[in-house]
Amino acid sequence: MTSAATGGKARLELEPVRPLALKERVIRQLTRLIDEGVVAPGDQLPSERELSDELQVSRGTVREAVQFLQTLGLLEIRHGAGTFVRPATDPRALRDEWREWTIRHAERIHDLLEIRKGLEPFAAELAAERAHESDVAAMEEALEQMQPAVDSPDVTALIQADLAFHHALCAATGNAALTEFADALGEQLLRERGTIWNLPGRPARSLVEHRAIWQAVRTGDPGRARTAALEHLESVEADLGASVLRPREPTTKG
Repeated sequence: MTSAATGGKARLELEPVRPLALKERVIRQLTRLIDEGVVAPGDQLPSERELSDELQVSRGTVREAVQFLQTLGLLEIRHGAGTFVRPATDPRALRDEWREWTIRHAERIHDLLEIRKGLEPFAAELAAERAHESDVAAMEEALEQMQPAVDSPDVTALIQADLAFHHALCAATGNAALTEFADALGEQLLRERGTIWNLPGRPARSLVEHRAIWQAVRTGDPGRARTAALEHLESVEADLGASVLRPREPTTKG
């Protein structure tokens, strides 16, 4: 931490704290416990307070991480009883669940992707104009997390890295309302993201597309950033349409 004098007062130069990084670390640790069999299917997790004390994070961060893993189907919250590892956590069974959920919610997913195609290219354009070094570094950090997960492939880690990248992209706009809206939108599409990252060839394509967005933001090219973000979302939509979702029927005016 450094300081500089401004008008006779010391101005602290601090890097922004990224709360999402704490949530990611908690998710990663809980996922590791499940993957390594430290907590087996059907086992109960320690209480929210115990996890908060052990991990040295807020109870709110623990709660968000648990809700994330519940949405993906790894954990089950039984109100009044606690949080348990789901009995069926086989990766193939989870992939089938995500795919079935995506098919059942096809219309909703089309709606949300349509919103993303309007929002995120604009966010990328603003990010290219406004991003600080710390914002670009946060995007790069997400890409670094994505690479080994692509090679594995570790779909839960890919989803985390994907969310982290898009959060960092929107945070780079400096518009808190936009970031909050994009985060809320992303939380609605967790299982759809699980379906996407399981499509053959999709992880490698997404990594290339995310790097193109990051490169445009890093070099301060708003037009290219907008185009790269839109091309990424259109690519995702095309892959989903080719393998999972039927194209949306065109509406006619009458």
